[in-house]
Amino acid sequence: MSSLPPAVWWAFLTAGLALAVIVFALGAALLIYQRRIVALHRRHAAGLLRAQEAERSWVARELHDDVLQRLAMVLHELEGNGTNLERMRAACRSELEDLALVVRRVANHLHPAFVDREGLVPALRRLAAELADLSGVALHVDEQRAGSATPTPAPGQALVAYRIAQEALNNLIRHAGAPVGQVRVRARDESFEVEITDRGRGFDVEEGWKPGHLGLVSMAERARAAGGRLLVTSEPGAGTVVRLRLPYGEPA
Repeated sequence: MSSLPPAVWWAFLTAGLALAVIVFALGAALLIYQRRIVALHRRHAAGLLRAQEAERSWVARELHDDVLQRLAMVLHELEGNGTNLERMRAACRSELEDLALVVRRVANHLHPAFVDREGLVPALRRLAAELADLSGVALHVDEQRAGSATPTPAPGQALVAYRIAQEALNNLIRHAGAPVGQVRVRARDESFEVEITDRGRGFDVEEGWKPGHLGLVSMAERARAAGGRLLVTSEPGAGTVVRLRLPYGEPA
């Protein structure tokens, strides 16, 4: 080894230094990547916590501002002295009927059991009708079958699809500025698709995936957890398409 020419020694030394630099650079890049992933997970976890708190706040407002107020009205009617019995019965019946609607709305918000009972397409039509009444945006739901495909989603997959469609439709109403939205459910032999389309103002999809935009991230994670895939295409001024594909069968 000692008889090697100086040029060879310099070549070995240069190669060793280059390898050390490459290893150091890879280690530094991996460390930076890991730190970014940890920071992203922390931001996402914080976003999920905020979403959970917003959900709890909504339920608390519904219970306090509507349910408890109606119960107080019923108690007031029952405690009244010298009140006409028929009028009291009518007032209590009206309050209790309204109270039942409120409780049903809260229950459906927390877990839409009608998805299990009625199936995905009827549940989406119900959702579209409710959102259309509240927002004035016309929302249409169509069902398409590719060839001889007849399978229907299992309840777990139907619920995942319903929640993602619900988020996409709420985003459409809040941000798209479009008078009309379209929901298409396509049945295939091995999987099914739910597509939400509008011709509204659109947005930069790359910006939508950045931290702080919890909607797209949460929809994509729901789809991934159920073994599916979410694809979002949009451009400013060109509308938006949200396409979900899920396999048949319950989520793993």
